[in-house]
Amino acid sequence: MRGLVLRLTIAILASVATGDATAQLFSRFAASRWVDSDARTTGLDAFRGRLLVMTMAYTECRKTCSSSMLVMREIQKILAGRGLDASFVVVSYDPDRDSPAQWRRYRALRKLPGDWHFLSGPVDETRHLASFLELKYWPYDDHVMHDFRIVIFDAEGHRLRDIVWERTAHLEQELAGL
Repeated sequence: MRGLVLRLTIAILASVATGDATAQLFSRFAASRWVDSDARTTGLDAFRGRLLVMTMAYTECRKTCSSSMLVMREIQKILAGRGLDASFVVVSYDPDRDSPAQWRRYRALRKLPGDWHFLSGPVDETRHLASFLELKYWPYDDHVMHDFRIVIFDAEGHRLRDIVWERTAHLEQELAGL
């Protein structure tokens, strides 16, 4: 009995300590509005109903974002090979500069899939989403320094997996069980 109480106490403390990490994406951001690369306003709940693969990037990035896009392509290939349908969403770290036209140019220059969604939103919502995704970022001169993380959510917006740089070599294993 003591062991059970201890395990329950630890589980409760862990859920309180992780707050944002365990919250559900769609309910947390229900009121948020984003502009996509076609200049349409949308909410994250538009992606409800299928797996969601999400990261953050910005159009002028020359390093981390390019790596993120390569890993996202690989994730898409692996999921498609398993017959899994997913939405791929990239949200801007730099919404003041990443206009719909900038995102369209970014997609074209990198030959990224046409069914990926590129979003920009209000600065405060961008910060809130980055915190929720556990992505740290900060301005540095004309650049945005930031973490590498791709987050996978289930069809209802519950966080399933975090892909971080150290685990990209094992994507097949990381995506097992989705």
